[in-house]
This record gives sequence, C-alpha cells and structure tokens, in this order.
Amino acid sequence: MICIPSPRPSRSVCPTSSRPRCSKARGGSDMVGDCGRFDGKCALVLASPKGLGKRFPLGGNETAGRRTISDVARLAGVHPSTVSRALHRADLPLSAETRRRVLAAVERLEYRPSAIARGLRLRRTHTLGMLVPDITNPFFPPIIRGAEEAARERGYELVLCNTDDETDRETASLRVLRERQADGVLIATSRMADATLASVRRERFPFVLVNRGSRVAGDPSVEVNNARAAAEIVAHLALLGHTRIAHIAGPLSTTTGAERASGYRDALRAHGLPTDATLVAEAAAYSEDAGHTAAIRLLDVAPTAIFAANDLLALGALRAAREKGLRVPQELSLVGINDIPMVGLIDPPLTTARVPQREMGAIAARMLIGLLAHEPIARRRVLLDTELVVRGSTGVPRNAGQRVA
Repeated sequence: MICIPSPRPSRSVCPTSSRPRCSKARGGSDMVGDCGRFDGKCALVLASPKGLGKRFPLGGNETAGRRTISDVARLAGVHPSTVSRALHRADLPLSAETRRRVLAAVERLEYRPSAIARGLRLRRTHTLGMLVPDITNPFFPPIIRGAEEAARERGYELVLCNTDDETDRETASLRVLRERQADGVLIATSRMADATLASVRRERFPFVLVNRGSRVAGDPSVEVNNARAAAEIVAHLALLGHTRIAHIAGPLSTTTGAERASGYRDALRAHGLPTDATLVAEAAAYSEDAGHTAAIRLLDVAPTAIFAANDLLALGALRAAREKGLRVPQELSLVGINDIPMVGLIDPPLTTARVPQREMGAIAARMLIGLLAHEPIARRRVLLDTELVVRGSTGVPRNAGQRVA
C-alpha cells in the first residue's frame, strides 16, 4: 500500500481507500480513480498500472483554473516540454502511448492551457485583428467571413474592430490589438492618408490592406481592379446608347473613390464621350443618404444614366429618381458596384459589378499568415476582377429630351 500526500503535507489519502468512488472521477482501462475529502474539497486519486497513485483536488472552476503544465507532467510521468509537444506540436515525434498518457492527465485535471502565457513564451498568439470602417455596411460581412474561415484553417482566430472610419477609433483599436498581443492586422479602413498605416509601418506590425491600396510601394494589399470595373460599366451603358452618363463618386480621399472616378473618365474617353464636370458628384460617404444627396444634384443636369461607385450610393440615387418621378430604367439607368445582398430583390433589380468579397477576405488572411510565417509571397498586391451582373435597372435610353428635371 502506498499513501500519497495530499496538497497539504499534514494530510494523506490512501488510493485503496474503501470510501465511495467519486462521481467526478473517470476511470480508464489502466487508470483508476478514487476520492477522499479534505478541507471540503473533492480529490481525485489516479493510479497507474504499476500502483503509483497520484492525488489532485477536484472542484469548481477556481480549482481547475490553477492547474499548470507541471501538474499534467507529474501526473503523466513526463517532462513539461513533452506535455507541450503533445498538446501543440503534432508535427514532432512522440509515441502514441506517451501522447495518450498526457491527454488522459489533461482530461482528468481539466487542464486548460493559457493562450496568453503560451503567446508570451512563443511571441505568437495565433490571433489576427481586423479593422473595418462600418460593420453595418453589407459589403463587409462576407469579407470578414472569408477572412475568418481562412484564418481558422491555419489555427488563427479573428478579432474584429469597427472604427467608423475615424482616426481616433482606429488608433485606439490598434493599440488594443497590440496590447492583446495580436500577431498582425487586416486593415479595411478606406482613407488613403491616415495615421493607421504610418503607425503600423513605424512599429513593424505585420498588416495587409483589404479593399484598398496605398501610396507606398510594397504595402501588401488585396484590392478590386477598379479601373477595369469602371470600364466595363461605362462600356455597358455606352452600348445601350447612353451618352450622358453621370457618376456618383465615392469620397475621393479613398482609394476606391479616386480609382473608380479615374476609371470612369478614362472609359468615357475610350468611347469618344465628352467628360463633363457637371455630370460628376462626389458623395460625402459610402452610404445611401450620401448617394441620395449626390443624385439630387446630378438629376438637375438630366443624365440618362448614373454609375454609382457602390451599391449603397446607387440605392440612394434610386430613391432620388423616384422622388423626381423618373422611371428606372425607362428614363434613367442605374449601375452600382459590389453586388451586396438584396440588391437583386429590389424593384427594379440593380445592375452592378460583383466583387468577390468572400474570396477577398480569404486571400488577405492567407497573405497575412504567410507573412507571419515568413513564407514566400508571390504577389504583394492582388487585384481582383469584378463580374458585371446585368439586371433590370439598365436599359436603352428613351425620351431623354422630354424628361423634366
């Protein structure tokens, strides 16, 4: 008979005690459990086939939370580094019997590894941050979903920060991510000249830009090919016979706004159509209300079609057209970009350039993880093509000269 000292040296418990078996103990084919009482706590005694019993208190979360990797190692009869290999490094050689003993000890002790402690030790937490300008914008959830799925494939979790496209909130979110030891960040904020990028470059914090570019060559990014998207939209409208094509530009302080406006002008010239400054209105934000305000100004100069820099702006233009008594597409054609959910269900369904949102998020997450792992990156700037989805909001212009603004 071998008596194993309890955590308090003055007490001892015999593993062959005749006391009733503890309901919390879980026996196995080669490990048996018994329990004793000390100081109001339940204690689990584990005995190996060789008869060596080991005793650990069981109880609520406060007890389980104190378990350490050393406790697991003692119970399994291995070194703490072996426990770490069994739990975190499936790629390293370890006998099946040793791994089984470690996992059995982990289960019986209800051991939960500390991600924070492990992250501090390895300087890696397998956590990625993501800054988005507006979580209520339907464009972003599919991107976030794609990033999250790709991150989890590689054992990473994603922490989302909504910034409202405000510099102060971006700075605060970035500070929290750094304090929480995030390994890197996906940046989907839209402003070209912002303090966020300057900060992450200065601190050498790994990042990838999402749905936006940068003036600094070499910044890793996953973007839409905005010039090509604008060219396809203008070509579609020109082929229908439109000659007065207006544009609701996104904020020109954003890469998407500036690049789509530039693409619009280039496409007009390519089709021999004049560029008219009165046919362009810059929206204050990528929102339906901003699109409505911009469209009200444009409708005063009687365009036959409006190309909006995103779907929300196009929805605002549709509301303005209805208020003016204009029928879409009979008297005004409308096109957006993104193909956000539901735009195919409105009346009329919106013609738009579909952006591969989920793919964009996945590519960005994989690129960031590749940078963290020092893997070779084939392209640091990825341009994704859009697909023009023609629906009911565009048509041949009719009676354009008879419309009243």
